[in-house]
Amino acid sequence: MTPTLVNTTPQELYQPYLALDMRYKVGENNNIIGKHRRRLTMIVVARFGVISPTIVMWLYGISKHQALEHLNKLEREGVLFMVSTYRSPDNRVYVMSYSGAQYAQELLGMSIYYRSTANPALQFNANTVHHDLICIYCSLCGIQEKQSTNMPIGIVTELEFKRLFKSNDVRNIDGIIQEANGSLAAIDVEHSYKNKQSREKILLKYLHGLKHGYYAKIFLFSQSTAIFDDIKRFHNQLFEELPNRFNKQTKQPILTNDDAELLKSSIIFRTKYCDAIMNLFYN
Repeated sequence: MTPTLVNTTPQELYQPYLALDMRYKVGENNNIIGKHRRRLTMIVVARFGVISPTIVMWLYGISKHQALEHLNKLEREGVLFMVSTYRSPDNRVYVMSYSGAQYAQELLGMSIYYRSTANPALQFNANTVHHDLICIYCSLCGIQEKQSTNMPIGIVTELEFKRLFKSNDVRNIDGIIQEANGSLAAIDVEHSYKNKQSREKILLKYLHGLKHGYYAKIFLFSQSTAIFDDIKRFHNQLFEELPNRFNKQTKQPILTNDDAELLKSSIIFRTKYCDAIMNLFYN
């Protein structure tokens, strides 16, 4: 168990983040609509570190042109910076300025991490920005779908999760989502193929997370059902092999049969989102 968790459960550490309202509420007139969009856009950037026109277009149900107008207006106001990058489907992303960070702190009612730098491009990882944008979609899509139920639902972002938990035993998942029934699910976006050794390490870290209360299940997202099929193939092989392989120090199986059953029942492949992810971020 990580030092952060001494006398504190993961659920207790998540609560300030889960309580933040990330739903988009459509206003009664253009003025209120604009205020709601401005608020949510700034909170998304504050919590995820980056945003793009594609995310704004999807989130508010507007055209790409309107999304660009929205973001460029925030840039002119000095609360966002635009950074060109070919790794984004839009060839650009928007990140927080110092003034924007101060404004976002007022909106959230909590301190947010802000990396002060003269170069806005250093505020995000260009190598993972495509993946990170998909994570924003996967984290927020459930919240937007649940608006009409009035049920409590929230998220913990990848950045927030990493700051809470530093142990190498914990997989750096792409976020936590609280379902309408209160259950906590990890989000992991798999947009590329991995080898069997990598899959084994990931499985064992999932098991650690499940057993230590970080989450009760894992939702896997991808743009490709072929990637899902590849993951399932490796998982099936590992579920057969690992109970028959032993840890040299403990002399115990690397994975017990009960562990394998727990993983099988807890890993959920969200195939219903494959086409949406492909259409938004790859076409």
